[in-house]
Amino acid sequence: MASTTPAEWCQAFCVVSSVILFSMQVLPENARKALFAYGARRPAHTQHGPNSQAPGHKAEAKADSLLVLTSYAQVPHSWFVHFYIVSVSWSIFWGWQYISKGSIMRAMAEIQHRSAVEDQSPEVALSATLVTWLLMSSQGARRLFECLFVAKPGSSPMSAFHWALAVVYYTVVGISVWIRGSGAILKSWESPQPIEFTPQIIIGAAIFGFAGAQQNNCHRYLAGLKKYTLPSEGWFQYLVCPHYTFECLVYVGLAIAAAPPGAFFNRSVLYVLLFVVTNLSLTAHGTKKWYAEKFGADKLVGKWAIIPFVF
Repeated sequence: MASTTPAEWCQAFCVVSSVILFSMQVLPENARKALFAYGARRPAHTQHGPNSQAPGHKAEAKADSLLVLTSYAQVPHSWFVHFYIVSVSWSIFWGWQYISKGSIMRAMAEIQHRSAVEDQSPEVALSATLVTWLLMSSQGARRLFECLFVAKPGSSPMSAFHWALAVVYYTVVGISVWIRGSGAILKSWESPQPIEFTPQIIIGAAIFGFAGAQQNNCHRYLAGLKKYTLPSEGWFQYLVCPHYTFECLVYVGLAIAAAPPGAFFNRSVLYVLLFVVTNLSLTAHGTKKWYAEKFGADKLVGKWAIIPFVF
């Protein structure tokens, strides 16, 4: 463990978290909803703690200790905004560390660079590292703006597990977008380095920009819907959760833009993408089932949950 690099720690978090999310799918449906669902999809008898359960649900909740636990271990849905406050805060922090040649970034970069030299693995150029950091900063800032000024605030709680996992996730992402450019960062502190926008950076940034713009359109459309209405316009004609699809595509763009020479993707960001696809696919699957129960399965015929032609 002492020889594990910062990039490997980030990758391990993404893999372990993805495995945990998948393994929890063996739990009873109500338990899964109590842990992962929020808003209208959250079970009614876990909304405000066991003391406020409807009479018809008391026996069920008492029989399942996990449901009782999750009915207490919940936070306000408004805390969703914390995810993007954390994301923006880390982007600012690491930007300040880079500009000021901070000791925390230096220590992590030296460990990562030393390992890359020993393994003879390619490192990300300074241009790609800085562009990816700026793109991730813009993603966090846009999502924060949408949470504050676009999305309708929800009154239902969400699981504290969901909240804590997301806070750690955005901490990991803040490191993953720059960590494989450690060698270039250290070199730039010694002498100025040229900034070159390679075709790969441009392609990755273009994918990122397209996905971000489309996700924003989806969020604005959802915010304008009447409460608990089935989305059916734009990308929602073909996908149940296109805003999740474009979230995944955002990280595809980042992984391409941050790729080291000779590679198609940045490995650390690719592991982040693995977690994003896992988490959002499970959530999209639950959303599709909830839509089918509420509006009828016939309304969802021909719609993919999140990934066209795949899932």
